[in-house]
Amino acid sequence: MVLVLALVLLLALVLLLVLVLLLILVLLLILVLVLILVLLLILVLLLILVLVLILVLVLILVLVLILVLLLILVLVLILVLLLILVLVLILVLVLEDKRTEDTLFSQIGVIFES
Repeated sequence: MVLVLALVLLLALVLLLVLVLLLILVLLLILVLVLILVLLLILVLLLILVLVLILVLVLILVLVLILVLLLILVLVLILVLLLILVLVLILVLVLEDKRTEDTLFSQIGVIFES
């Protein structure tokens, strides 16, 4: 009877040890899964950060390109305005010259007529 009781007690201890080992194994598995999830979360966050940085760099590049195009447009407008100014000055000088010639010829004509 004592031997049966000892065997039952030994079997209960072995089962308890197996249950404790299974519990430790399950806890380790849960810990590994949590670590994998945390690493995946960190990886996703880093990927999002890289994508945001790429987006910011693209936006900066687009803004710089727009500024350069605006600068080129302003320079072209300044050149066109200078060209118009030069053409107006040439036109004024030609008209002034023509008026002076008319005046000069009319004065010469008046001199010859008299």
